[in-house]
Amino acid sequence: MKLIKYLEEKFNVAQPGDTTWSHAVNSREKLARFLNNPAAMFIESDIRLSLSQCVPVAVHPPETESDLLFTELVDKMRESKQGLKLDFKDPEILIGCLEALGRAPLSQPVLLNADILQGNGANPSKFSASGFLELCKRYYPDGILSIGWTTTANPELGYTAQNIDAMIELCKGLQEVTFPVRACLLPNSWAELQRLMKGKEGYTLTVWNNEPVSDELRDWIRKNTDPAKTFYDFIDEKKDPLKLW
Repeated sequence: MKLIKYLEEKFNVAQPGDTTWSHAVNSREKLARFLNNPAAMFIESDIRLSLSQCVPVAVHPPETESDLLFTELVDKMRESKQGLKLDFKDPEILIGCLEALGRAPLSQPVLLNADILQGNGANPSKFSASGFLELCKRYYPDGILSIGWTTTANPELGYTAQNIDAMIELCKGLQEVTFPVRACLLPNSWAELQRLMKGKEGYTLTVWNNEPVSDELRDWIRKNTDPAKTFYDFIDEKKDPLKLW
C-alpha cells in the first residue's frame, strides 16, 4: 500500500493504528499549530465553498466561512512531510480542487474523502458516488480514496448490510481505499463492517469521532479492531490528537 509505505518511511510507523491525526484543521491558527508538529502525522481539513469569497475554504458545516483558503492550505503543506486528508463537503468545488492538487504537486499522500453513499437514518449524500470516483481518477489519480457514508451520531443507526453491499459493489477494481467509519456506530455494525476488508490487502478502516470517545467505547475498539488494518482519527478533551494504542 502506497499510504502505509510512506508512513513507514517518513514516520517509522509499523502499522496504520500508530498514525496520529490532527482533526478539523480549518483555520490558519490551527494549521500553524499543527503543521510540522510531531504530534500529528496527518492533517485533516474539511473543504467547502465560501459563500462570501466564492472559493473553496477549510471549514466544517454548517459554517461556510474561514480564514484558511484551500489554495493556502495546499501551499503550506509543501513545507511538511505530513499526509493530508481533504474531506470534501460540496460537490461543486471538487474538480477545481483536484485540478489545483494536480498543479501543486504534493510529495506526501493526499486522501480524497467524501460521504458518497447514504447511511442508515442519515441524509442523502450530496455526491454522485460513481461521479466522485471518476472525477478523482481523472483529475488527481495520485490521490488515495477515502469514501464513506452520511451518518448520524445515534449508535442504534449503525451501518447495515445494504450499506456495506453498496460500497463493496462501488469499489470493485479499486486497489487502495480507506473507509471512514464513525466510532460510536462500530459496536452495532462490526459484523457487517468487517466484510469491507475481507480478502482486500489494500483496504483499511479509518475510525473517527467528532468528540472524545468514552472509555467504554475506547476499550471496545481496542479489543475488537485490528491496528494493522485500521487508522484511528481521535481527539482528546482539548481536541488535540489522541493516540489510541
